[in-house]
Amino acid sequence: MSTKSSRIPSLTTDLRIIRDSPNEWGWSELKFAEGEPHSERVTGQVLACFWHITDLHLCDAESPSRLEYLDRFSDPDSEVRDVMGDIGTYRPQEILTVQVAVNMINTVNALDVGPMTGAPINAILVTGDITDNAQRNELNWYSTLISGGLIVPASGGEKSSWHGVSDVENWDERYWHPDGPPGSVEPDRPTRVYGYPKFPGLIEKAREGVVSPGVRYPTLSVHGNHDALLQGTVPPSLELRTLSVGSEVIIGLPVGQSSMALLPSVAPHGPAYYIHDSTSPRKPTTSDSMRDFIEVGEFAESIGEEKNYWTRTVGRVYFICLDTVNPHGGWQGSIDSAQFAWLKDELDTHVDQYIVVTSHHPSPAITNDYTAVPSEVRILGAEILDLLLKYPNVIAWVAGHIHFNAAIMHERGDSWLLEVTTSSLVDWPQQGRIFEIVRSKGKIGIVSTVVDHDSPLTPNWSPEVEFNLESMASISRLLAANDYRRREQSPLNELREGAPEVRNTVWWVSDPFT
Repeated sequence: MSTKSSRIPSLTTDLRIIRDSPNEWGWSELKFAEGEPHSERVTGQVLACFWHITDLHLCDAESPSRLEYLDRFSDPDSEVRDVMGDIGTYRPQEILTVQVAVNMINTVNALDVGPMTGAPINAILVTGDITDNAQRNELNWYSTLISGGLIVPASGGEKSSWHGVSDVENWDERYWHPDGPPGSVEPDRPTRVYGYPKFPGLIEKAREGVVSPGVRYPTLSVHGNHDALLQGTVPPSLELRTLSVGSEVIIGLPVGQSSMALLPSVAPHGPAYYIHDSTSPRKPTTSDSMRDFIEVGEFAESIGEEKNYWTRTVGRVYFICLDTVNPHGGWQGSIDSAQFAWLKDELDTHVDQYIVVTSHHPSPAITNDYTAVPSEVRILGAEILDLLLKYPNVIAWVAGHIHFNAAIMHERGDSWLLEVTTSSLVDWPQQGRIFEIVRSKGKIGIVSTVVDHDSPLTPNWSPEVEFNLESMASISRLLAANDYRRREQSPLNELREGAPEVRNTVWWVSDPFT
């Protein structure tokens, strides 16, 4: 990859991107750091070589059903922050998710072979939360992202201007406004308190069409909680569909309602529901039927599968995909008993093949046993993991959801099962991975290389310079690195990056066929 100073070498073995020292508002620019070479070199028979990206959160940031106001209850000055946790219904960079995704696809397409072995890349694995709010227009953007073509990341029909929370006509100081305040109004809180910069014109530029080249490799798509539930938490309903396609946006709590009543709106386990009513304050927007929610079966159809769980052969490895979304609500996962029986049957049928299991949720997040159907049993991560550990040919479990570069090695007698996640494309550090699975000296080496999307370190911006795709992706990464809700919890940002031992590294597991 290019090592010119004006462009980022995508492979973090060459150069890394890190945050610089913060200024008086806590804002940090980004800078280059030395690359992080692999922990060791591996040679041998390559079984599979594939990309892993996850949690794109392709976001219709103008949608009325996102309820961004919920997120302010996890702001640093919120009295209920410790109870609510990290909500995530609003991110300043969410207006640029399509631009980041297209830029990452350009990065994916630029590499022909694995960086360690030089083996041809077999596929790209996308482990869920592809959409942000389970909307049909967001899913259509993903389909075009993969197949290639023009994506217009806007909604509201033929309206001429932005109608999201950052518009200046309905000023709310809790949201970041790239254009700055209107007239003599004080700057918004992200700017005034946390040092956010101005990027005049960014809002309108962000809703212009972007051309995706399409992915040059076979694409394996996994179902995530944001692909089925509103904000990854609340099941769709007729009332919520009406809100989503309609002409009003809810902007605050119902009259007389306590913030603590919001807990079911952000629940990790069901039941999950929104509490708004006829007294909830609202503002006008433009209606759009394409904001309707994805129907049951529509996600699977869009990715060319019969169900949201599937199997595929990648190189010499058999992939088993689980659908860990709990359709009854809550952002943590589980599977039903029918899928669990299907998983066992697949494992029994393919005992003579190397197997990689993939899902959106990793096993520690598969904890949501809530069901609205009394006769239904939900299977949790511990039971799934116990099953997988009985099959020594299951060498890895690849997931997303937690937005961290992280890994766990599960011991089973004298062998191991690797479980690994990759950071999201919406939060810092906005990276993907390349995995190379190598049979070497009686063991299986799983080689990881972390990759940045190839955009400038510093946004190429001035009021006179027109925005382009790379600049907008660069702005998104800079905003993600400065999320004001996480600055007081600096260890969380370090968790998102992951320690060196879970980035450019090699994990070794036993070869069951030696």
